[in-house]
Amino acid sequence: MTYRLLLIEDSPTQLLTIKRTLEGEGYTILEARNGAEGLARAYNELPDLIISDVVMSGINGYQLCRLVKNDPDLALTPVILLTKLDGSVDRFWGLKSGAERYIPKEPGFPNLIKAVREILGEAQVQPRLRILSDASRSPTSEEINNRLNQLLERLLFEATIVDEVRRIGEDILDLEVITEKLFALLASIITYQSCALVVNQGRFSRLMLDLSKDSQEQSVKSYVSKVALQLGLPPLREEVPRSTNFPENALTQPIDMTGLRLGLLIVLPYPHQAYKPGDQKVVRLIAEQLSIVLRLYQSHAQREGSPVPTS
Repeated sequence: MTYRLLLIEDSPTQLLTIKRTLEGEGYTILEARNGAEGLARAYNELPDLIISDVVMSGINGYQLCRLVKNDPDLALTPVILLTKLDGSVDRFWGLKSGAERYIPKEPGFPNLIKAVREILGEAQVQPRLRILSDASRSPTSEEINNRLNQLLERLLFEATIVDEVRRIGEDILDLEVITEKLFALLASIITYQSCALVVNQGRFSRLMLDLSKDSQEQSVKSYVSKVALQLGLPPLREEVPRSTNFPENALTQPIDMTGLRLGLLIVLPYPHQAYKPGDQKVVRLIAEQLSIVLRLYQSHAQREGSPVPTS
């Protein structure tokens, strides 16, 4: 059984030329003449590799790649973006979209052939079995466009979060101010009973809390202290009593940068509240950007003579 490659190309001439080139290498080629048709075939037949033109009407190659890489059914499928564009900006966007390779079109397509061999060789898996098309489950163009719109909305949402977190440290590099802004941002996105930020300050860690009226402060402190120690942070400066009443379904995310654990972000739900995977992703995204803010804060504190972590 040979590998099956999905080739998405809106130029009939280019489609035929590339198809014959790849068939000459022993691959089975599935054809699609635009992004929507390509996505439909990808969902139905699960190809071993997708090769897509970039400049196409409707869904372009960048959008198609983003959709593939963010869809659980297709995310593991490698993608090669094949295009006449060869600028650094175009290459940047190609790789940022999640493509394994971004290759300019050229006579004979030697670099394409090489990339296909390398990617399929790296996979070290058997070719997927052909999945017969089922018209009843084949996504329509409208459904594909809806998926794309949902993806674009989510990416915009994530970009907005990144921007908001980075703004936290723009004005005043004061931990109290940073924490106040952080908790306000989190509360606008996620419902929680309490939230904790642990900041590594060298020999000790500093604990910042946002507690609802019905939160048990000592229980929260005990839980956060225990988790912080387990994740390699210094002990809290204040002594915390032990408690056996630990919350369930908490969202926990270390805050790291260049091998240094800067802190820890913990979001604690109300009883019987269940967080979804999207909530965990939001907390992870905030923690990733918060690492930049905390690093700036620690650099500022070091200039002011305050203790900061060194390892």
